Parts: sequence; structure tokens; C-alpha cells
Amino acid sequence: MKVRGRIERRDLEGGFWQLVADDGRRYTLIGSVGAIKAGMQVEVEGTIEEGFGITMAGPQLRVQRIRPV
Repeated sequence: MKVRGRIERRDLEGGFWQLVADDGRRYTLIGSVGAIKAGMQVEVEGTIEEGFGITMAGPQLRVQRIRPV
């Protein structure tokens, strides 16, 4: 799947990266995200992992590729 949106850094549970998709949905990014920064507009290609992770902050999107848009 491919999702476009804005990157946020959340400080909950030690910190994690979250994608706020253009449609308003939020995804917790897992795996290698490279050199991203909060506020970046990106397109993420990856797969949704079932259930919630330790952050309990939305579905987990396992990153296969991420690029700025």
C-alpha cells in the first residue's frame, strides 16, 4: 500500500514516528524510516501489521520505502 501524509514525532512510550495521512488516518511507522523530520510531507510504501503495537497509537505501517513529496 502507498500512503501520503505528514510526519509527526510522538513522545509517548519513549518516542515514535507517526504518519498523519492526507485522509486524516494515523499510522505508527515501524522499521527503517531513514532521515525523516517532523513536518515532512512524504509518501510511504509498506504493509499494515495486524493489531496495535506497544504505542497503542494507531495501526502499524511497516515501512518498505519512504520518500519526500
